[in-house]
Amino acid sequence: MTLVRGAAPLVLPLGPVATEAYGRPASSTTRRARESAWCVALWLAAAAWFCWLASAASSSGTITGEEASISLRDPLAILLRWQPSVWSTNVGGAAFYGLAGWLHPDPGLLSMRPAKALATALLAPLVYLVARRRLGCERPAAVAGAAGVALLPGVSTMAWVAIETPLDTVAGAAALFVVTSHRRWWPTGLLLAGLSVSIYTAGLAWAAVVLLVALARVRSFRAAGAVTAAVAGGTAVVAWPLAWWLNGGVIVTGGGHGGPDLGALPGHLAELGRYLAIDGSSYYYFSDAPMLGHWWLAALVAGAVVASAAARWRVLWPWLVLGLASCGLYAVSSGVPGSRRVVALCVVAALAVAVALDTLGAVVPIEGQPTYRVMSAVAAVVLVAAATVPSAVAWRADMLDGARALPHDWPLHPDPSGPTATVDRLDADLRTGRVTVGEVAEQHGGTRILAMVWVLHKHDPSPPFPVGEIVEAYWRSGDRCSLDGGC
Repeated sequence: MTLVRGAAPLVLPLGPVATEAYGRPASSTTRRARESAWCVALWLAAAAWFCWLASAASSSGTITGEEASISLRDPLAILLRWQPSVWSTNVGGAAFYGLAGWLHPDPGLLSMRPAKALATALLAPLVYLVARRRLGCERPAAVAGAAGVALLPGVSTMAWVAIETPLDTVAGAAALFVVTSHRRWWPTGLLLAGLSVSIYTAGLAWAAVVLLVALARVRSFRAAGAVTAAVAGGTAVVAWPLAWWLNGGVIVTGGGHGGPDLGALPGHLAELGRYLAIDGSSYYYFSDAPMLGHWWLAALVAGAVVASAAARWRVLWPWLVLGLASCGLYAVSSGVPGSRRVVALCVVAALAVAVALDTLGAVVPIEGQPTYRVMSAVAAVVLVAAATVPSAVAWRADMLDGARALPHDWPLHPDPSGPTATVDRLDADLRTGRVTVGEVAEQHGGTRILAMVWVLHKHDPSPPFPVGEIVEAYWRSGDRCSLDGGC
């Protein structure tokens, strides 16, 4: 399979990279089937792990305010052509939950958590494929990297929370995988980069690196045209809500709509180190486990990054630049800081570990390599598990016995009689006229509770009130959006 005519392999500061460095094209049906089987197995394992954690989080029946907004109200808002607030700028994330709700046979208050877990689990096969086809790793090292990304708390803690991140990381990892491909459709990685940005602002780091890679591969007018068209398409993926919404006009920025904050750079870098190695607890990161599991594991990962960069810089550089871009974006961002904004660093860490393991395997005499590669990969996974699994198991036990709880950060509190009891009661009261739409909005959480009642109504084929009243209640609330322009 050829590239877009006139396109080149990636170009480094020190010269061109041979196309052959970009992985191992499948040479037979058997090989493809085997690789596909490994991808499916890794996805199932990661999905089971994430869903197991999600089940404990959902045991109390609590839905957080961000989850109510992003997984229930904002998907409905897309259909209403309505931007709910200046915070609701990540339309790709809302579209994911809208699609998941449409596909779910019986959507409920907390059913988007397993859906998010299943989608986030795609990171495991993506890391495996990048390690195998882009970084030249043998299977044991690639499997170790995939297992590592699923076990790291920076991913597993966020994997089930029904908000946007790390869905942006999934789309970004797919984008960088595609744009470094041999295939002639590699420019379509820019479309996925646009999707990553649309899902969550942290996708800007992925998009920047994907664009850099794409530009480095242009060597003709034809390739330039393909990249230009893909950039336009990726931009459209991000910007289409501006033409769709009847109100509003803020995209991408989310909680960082205040713009870059250069004065926060030293403090943000210091807290980033704490999140990675000491304590990851922050806004919507419901654990005190560091993102990389433990300080000693973080130290080993740092060593792996240095070793892998020295060994395979010419193929690893896009992912290393991604790490720098993610840190840089976080360092100058405004709004509420937190671990959720730098999940991409866990992907970089997992790939660095895979490359370091594979590099060590190559120095062993050829006759002993297969055994050594398997043994070193198993040892690496055991090491990562030792740093991450005990804390995750303890966290789950605390959630189940009530020692730890999700925050009650909006007016709707869980009802002891069931997770949807309050929603069902409000549904009945609205149908009988005991309360009005405005009263429900004022007393129970504004448009979020109205959207929940409307989306989850089950006792009657028709909803308890016209959907347009949700938007009318919003205008009555005097919030920031207006019908005639921006938020």
